[in-house]
Amino acid sequence: MKKILIPSGILLLFLAIFISRFFIKIKVECRSQYGGCPKEVTDGMLPLNGKSISYAERTLKKELKSNFFISTFSIQFKLPNILRIDLLIKKPVFVLKNSNSGLLALIDADGGVLSYSNQTDLPIVITPEELPKVGEEVKNTDLLALKLMDGVYQMYQTGTGNIEVDTLLVDIPMGVRVIFPLVDADKDLLLGSLRLIYSNIRGGEENAPYSQIDLRYNNPVLR
Repeated sequence: MKKILIPSGILLLFLAIFISRFFIKIKVECRSQYGGCPKEVTDGMLPLNGKSISYAERTLKKELKSNFFISTFSIQFKLPNILRIDLLIKKPVFVLKNSNSGLLALIDADGGVLSYSNQTDLPIVITPEELPKVGEEVKNTDLLALKLMDGVYQMYQTGTGNIEVDTLLVDIPMGVRVIFPLVDADKDLLLGSLRLIYSNIRGGEENAPYSQIDLRYNNPVLR
């Protein structure tokens, strides 16, 4: 008799959990690494309050996977009726500025435009070209320029660079202008070359003996 009752109990428990997914009316709660979730995300979750667990989970997975601003997410059910959503929101790491409008595009690590702003604490790359729209990605050459600018900023705390005809121009300490190529170029190689050359020409003087480091050639040119 006991051998029959134990499997039956497990089966009933499984059925209760399975059926509850279609009848329990849930309340959605959302959290991110910043605490609350952005309004753009939570507005889409409000209509799911009062829906079944099954319907809400299915809908949320579809919407969150397609949301450009979300890096990763998890969904967890908590008794009695809470559906908990944890999000990792993409954050801006680069800034591309239009030289005509002065508008700043805040960009994630993959080159996607997250939003626009009028101010930032991040290093800036200035371009004369029109900025991409929110949700679009910057050109490969612009993304390379942004990554190079980030590297220069980390090394020399120089916060601004300019794109001019497939090159990035950055002025670093001691009155030295660096010219980076943006076509068929390797970021790590360029930054490594800059670090080596600049450390050699500094020599502890107030002003470097050269005013320009041109990295567009296999053998960098000093002027």
